[in-house]
Amino acid sequence: MIQPVSEYNLQYHMYHGSSREGGSGNEGPKKALKRGLLILALVFVLIGIERAKAVIFSGTAVLTEQQDTLRVTGLVTDAETGEGLPAVNIQVEGTFRGAITNNEGFFDFPVPKFPATLTFRFIGYETESLTFTAETRDQLVALQPSSIELEALVFTGEDPANHIMERVILRKQLWQNELENWRADAYTRTRLSNNEGIVSISESLTQTWWKRGRGFREFMIDQRQTSNLLADQNFAGTRNLPNFYDDEIEIAGFQVIGVTHPNAFRYYDFRVEGRRYIGNQMVWDIRVIPKTRLQPVFEGTVSVLADEYALLEVNLVPGEMIFFPPPIQEFNLRYQQQFSNYGGPFWLPVDVRINGVVEVGFPGFRFPEIRFDLVSSIREYEVNIAVPDSVFGTQRSLTRLSEPERARLNRSFEHEPEAIPLSEAERLAYETIDSTQTISDAFQPSGFLARIAGEGAVQTGPPTQREFRRSVSYRPQLRFNRAETFYAGLNPRFDITPGLRIEALLGYGTGTETWSWGGSVLYRVPQLERRLGLRLTYDADTRARINPGQYNFTFASLNTLIGNADYFDYYRSERFSLTGIWIPGQRIAGQPLRAEIGFFQESQQSLEQTTSYSFRGGVVQRPNVPIEDGEMRGIEARVRLGAAPASFGVAGGSALTLGLKHANDDWMGGDFGFTRYEAQLDLRIETFLRRRFFTNTLDLRLKAFTHTGDLPVQAFGGLDSRLSVFAPYGGFRTTSNRILEGEHGAALFWEHNFRSAPFELIGARWLARQGLGLLIHGGSGRTWISDDRLETLGFQPFYDNAFRHEAGISLNGIFSLARIDANWRLDRPGFYAGVSIARIF
Repeated sequence: MIQPVSEYNLQYHMYHGSSREGGSGNEGPKKALKRGLLILALVFVLIGIERAKAVIFSGTAVLTEQQDTLRVTGLVTDAETGEGLPAVNIQVEGTFRGAITNNEGFFDFPVPKFPATLTFRFIGYETESLTFTAETRDQLVALQPSSIELEALVFTGEDPANHIMERVILRKQLWQNELENWRADAYTRTRLSNNEGIVSISESLTQTWWKRGRGFREFMIDQRQTSNLLADQNFAGTRNLPNFYDDEIEIAGFQVIGVTHPNAFRYYDFRVEGRRYIGNQMVWDIRVIPKTRLQPVFEGTVSVLADEYALLEVNLVPGEMIFFPPPIQEFNLRYQQQFSNYGGPFWLPVDVRINGVVEVGFPGFRFPEIRFDLVSSIREYEVNIAVPDSVFGTQRSLTRLSEPERARLNRSFEHEPEAIPLSEAERLAYETIDSTQTISDAFQPSGFLARIAGEGAVQTGPPTQREFRRSVSYRPQLRFNRAETFYAGLNPRFDITPGLRIEALLGYGTGTETWSWGGSVLYRVPQLERRLGLRLTYDADTRARINPGQYNFTFASLNTLIGNADYFDYYRSERFSLTGIWIPGQRIAGQPLRAEIGFFQESQQSLEQTTSYSFRGGVVQRPNVPIEDGEMRGIEARVRLGAAPASFGVAGGSALTLGLKHANDDWMGGDFGFTRYEAQLDLRIETFLRRRFFTNTLDLRLKAFTHTGDLPVQAFGGLDSRLSVFAPYGGFRTTSNRILEGEHGAALFWEHNFRSAPFELIGARWLARQGLGLLIHGGSGRTWISDDRLETLGFQPFYDNAFRHEAGISLNGIFSLARIDANWRLDRPGFYAGVSIARIF
C-alpha cells in the first residue's frame, strides 16, 4: 500500500559539489559535463527508491501522539550457530507496535510500559516470546531453527504453487476492498557507498497516512544525516517505497507487474521450492519465474503463510527486461519485504529493504561503483480509523511539521536514537564524515577523458567575480555561405537583474564587406517575471529567405564548406521589433502555454553570390535568389502549447504551434500586403510495452502553411530536407541540400520507435543492452505555387507539382548517440543512406 515511485527532480545541492556556502558558479563546460554525468548516475541509483520531488514545507496536522520513553534492546541469534539474524520481525504482545533487527541481529525500540512481552518471528525458526522488565530490558534472544524442508519437491500432479498464488490473489482482493485507510509510524535510513566505504547516511522518523481515493501523506517528525548533507538533501521516507502486495510497482520508471496482480499468471510461472515453518505454522516458499520476454516483471521467491494464504515475505529482483542502455553499465537492485497481519484480514508491510549497485561510464570516462542501501521499519498501524481533515488538507505528499507539533508527538532521534540500530561502520561514518566530503568528491570519475575534464576546470574567483561571470555570457557566431563568405561575430548577453537582460550583436562578413550590429532588451515585469515580459530588438544582419527551422546558419555552414550545395538563400535585413510575451501560470491540459505578439518594421535588400569556395574545391554554387526589395511593416504573433520540440528529433513530445505574420501596405505604409499562416502539430503516442521506462512510441508531425494577399518570395514557406548524409526527423530524407518551397505547403512526418524489443524477441539481448533499437519512419507532403506565379518568379525554385512519399528504417543507438538511416522514395525511384542523431527519449 506504499505508493510507488513515479518521477524525479533532483535539484539538490548534494549533487552540485558545493559547500554550505555555495558553489563557484563558473565551472566551465568540461567540469559541468563531469558533474552532469554524476547526476545521471545518482538519478539511476535513486530513481526506483525515493521521489525527491515532494515539496517540504512548515505546517501542522492532527497526528497521533506518542508517549514512549521506555526502550528495550538486544540481539537475536540462531540458537545453533550463534549468528545474528537480520530483519527478525518483533512485535509487542497485544499491540501492533514493533520493529525489525538490523543486519547484525540487533534491535532497539520503545515499549509503552514494563513489563513488556515481545514476540520474535522469523521464517525457518520457532516463534519465541520473551518478557522484558526494567531490570531485563537488554536481552539475548536465541531462536531455535524449525523443521526446514528446502529440498526440491516432486509432485505427481500439478505443482500446487499456482493454486496457492491464486488463493493469495483472491484473499488480497477481498481484504483490499475493505481497507479504507491506515496510518503508521516509520523509521527509514538510506546509505550511499562507493568502493572505499560509506559516503553519506540520512535517516527520518515519519508518520504516514493512506486513504482510499486520496493517496498518501507523510509527515516528517525528525531527521538526521551525516554532516556532508543538508536537511533538504535527506531522501529518507516511506511514502514512495514499493509495496509488493500492489498490482503494479514502479521500479526506476518501469511499471512492473506485481506477483499478486489479478493477471499474474499471464506473466509468471510459479513453482514450489520448499516448505518451512514460522513457529507451528507452515510457510510455502515459491519460486517466481518470468513467463514474458518483453514486459517488466520480477524474479525471485515469495513466502506464503499456508493457513492464511497471505504473503509473508518477498525476495525479488527486477527481471532481465528491466535494463538501461549505455552509459548505464550495470543496474542491479534487490528488494526484500515482510508483511504482518494488522487486525481482521489486513496484511500490511512490516519493512522494506533495498540494496542496489549502479555503474555508469563509457570508454575513457567511468564513475566508481555506486551502492545504495535502504531499510525502513513500519509499525504502529491503525486501520480504518477516523482521519482528521487536516491530514489531507494539503496536496503535498511530504510535510515538515512545525516545532509545536513535533514536541507534542514526543518522537525524535533524541528519544529514538536507533529505531533500527546502526552498524559499526555506520556509527563510524557519523563520527568521521565532515561537511567537506561532498558526494561529487566521493564519486570522482576515472579515465583519460576524466583527466581532461579535470584539467579544463576553471578556477573560482572572489564572490563578486563569480556573481559577475554568472551574469555575463559571450556567444561567438561563425558561419560560411555563398553570400557573406566568412562571417565572424560576437553575441554578448548581460543579465543585469532577474527581470532585465540585455544582448548585443557585432560581426563582419568578408564577402559582403558589411558589418552586422544590433541588440535587444528583455524586460520581465516584477512579480510576474515568469509570466509577462517585453522584448525590444534592433539589428542589421543577414537572414535566410526561407528557414523551415530544422537547421541554423552555423550547422548549414559546415555542410557548405565540405563542398555541398548551400542550403539557404540570403538577403540583407535591417529590422526593429517590439514584442510582448505572456506565459500563464496555469497549464492547459497539462501543457505549458507561451504566447508572443508584436510589431515589426524591416528593410529588406537582395544579396548577390560572392563565393563558391569549399575545402575540396571544384564546386559551383547556384546563384543567390534575389528577393523583392522594400519595407515590410506589420504584426507577428505566435502561440505554442507544449514544450518546444527538441533539436534534430533527439526526443519526442506533444506540442501545437500556431504562427501568423501580417504585413500591411495601407495604414502601416509598407511595400507589402499579405497575411501568412503556419501551424505545426507534434504528437507522441505510446503504443507498445507501455509499462517500460522507455516505451514504444509513435511520433507524428503535421506541418502546414498558407497565405492570403500578395506574398513576396522572401515570405515563402518551406519543408526541410537532409544536409548531405545527415537527415534528422522532420524533413524529407531522400532529398538533399534544398528546401522544398512554395506559397502553400503541407506535410506529415512519422516515426515509430520499437526500441530494443525486436532484438529481445529474437534473443539478441546483448544488442539490446548496448542500447540498440529499430525505428521505421516516413513522410508525405508537397508545396504549391500557382502557375501564374511560377511564370513571374525570375528563378527556378526547388518545387515539385506533386506529393512526395518516402519510408525508411533505422538502427538507433550506435555508440548511444547516433543512428544509421535507410530511406526509399515511394512516388518515384530514389534511395538514401546516412546518419543522424539517435532518438534518445
